[in-house]
Amino acid sequence: MKCLFLVTSIFLFSSFGFANSDKCQPFDEKILNQRIFITRCFSNSFYSQSLKNNVDYNVIVPPGYVQDGGSRYPYAIFLHGRGGDRDSLIYTGGLESYDKVVRDGGRPFLIFAPNGQSHYWMNGAISKVKMADMVTKDLIKHIEEKYPVIKNEPCDRALFGISMGGNGALQLGLSNPQLICTVYSMSPVFRTPAEIWTPNSNSSQPKEDYYSYGVGKDFEGRSARHICEKLKKPGSDRCLPFKNFRLEIGSKDPFLTDTPDTKKFIEELKKAHPEFEIGIKDCGTDNSHATAYWSCRMPHVMKWLSEQFK
Repeated sequence: MKCLFLVTSIFLFSSFGFANSDKCQPFDEKILNQRIFITRCFSNSFYSQSLKNNVDYNVIVPPGYVQDGGSRYPYAIFLHGRGGDRDSLIYTGGLESYDKVVRDGGRPFLIFAPNGQSHYWMNGAISKVKMADMVTKDLIKHIEEKYPVIKNEPCDRALFGISMGGNGALQLGLSNPQLICTVYSMSPVFRTPAEIWTPNSNSSQPKEDYYSYGVGKDFEGRSARHICEKLKKPGSDRCLPFKNFRLEIGSKDPFLTDTPDTKKFIEELKKAHPEFEIGIKDCGTDNSHATAYWSCRMPHVMKWLSEQFK
């Protein structure tokens, strides 16, 4: 069986929560202990030991789901982009796309979408916010204790993300190969050290990058491209430890030109790993770094995720 792990300002004093979409209703055990006949989205929260705070998240369940019904599901974790939240998957058509895949006979799985603010889904070098640990330690533990999912099986987990979340999915996957079989990264952005704002620079880049990545060795330990370099064996350009991997970005995405490492790293991965689908994948009329592009691609994302769980 295949698996997936496809993949933010400093508010240290606040709960990691935002307004919830009206498509997601509050989590209710009574409702979930009865058979669900349509795909549903529920909002919930849990206490993260790594963050010392509550984290809000959405969970999407398929038709036929019963909380205590005996069935066990694989699951996917969605990582949103900068400025997004747990509802980003809803706003990009994730609920409808997932529902169609399951109704067309695809393998059902659960989807969890946590709030991550703008911390790049990593343990911050300067901020010290442990967002990576929240996902890989606390959230996975919470999911496998509370929900009817297949436990302790990396190939029945998935991580996927958009933009900052696409970067986060790959970075977390490279850093935690024992947890991950497959990564799905959409429109990722890969920074260079020179782009990172620092207190003494004139960089126009967001300050959040500095608080998350840091500089020097801190940056190298958090940069997906640098982690990839460390994983390469002598004489080989291959670094991806996944059973399945997919990376796609629209041809008009401005980060292909504005952020040099984005295009360069994608081209390096494509050349080194011809067995995976990596590179330009257009859809519709807007192939930039935008909701329209992600919404157009979302049916393909959900179908691909479901196929990997079979």
